[in-house]
Amino acid sequence: MRPKHTFAAATLVVVAAVAFSGCGTNQVITNLELAVDAVQVALPLIGPAAGLPADLQGQIQTYLGATSQAIGKASDILSGPGDDAAKAAQITAAFAGIAAPIVPVKYQGIATAVQQVAVLVSKFLAGLPSPSTQPIAVRAPGSHPIVPGQTTKLSASDLSRLAAIKQKALTGKH
Repeated sequence: MRPKHTFAAATLVVVAAVAFSGCGTNQVITNLELAVDAVQVALPLIGPAAGLPADLQGQIQTYLGATSQAIGKASDILSGPGDDAAKAAQITAAFAGIAAPIVPVKYQGIATAVQQVAVLVSKFLAGLPSPSTQPIAVRAPGSHPIVPGQTTKLSASDLSRLAAIKQKALTGKH
């Protein structure tokens, strides 16, 4: 059995995500940070002591690994060249096909941690600019239209945060 503080940390990640609103560049990066942190919280929960069937443990490890890889790639894309539309499309493609496994409720802590990763990744993706011809009043809340050819300039601080996110996603180290 895992210590209760691990589950509390997972809960804290979700509370922090709910507390943030808005979807500027800074918020998109914050959402990506929250997603990578949620993966880091979930990873230790799936060890052999968790009592998971081997196939389910494999599915969860595959999901968390693929999510970490996509987060690292998203960090590269955001900090790299290209306009916002191209970046949004590349990031969406990086996460395409990654589906969270269904974890039975009897493994509640693990199920919650996996679900939190999925929620935070969805929040990150929803914060990306999206092409739209609909008037602002009809768009989904938080959706920002892409201005053709627009490239958001990132600050040195943003680039540093993205590099740290990539390192954490790919190595698990801060």
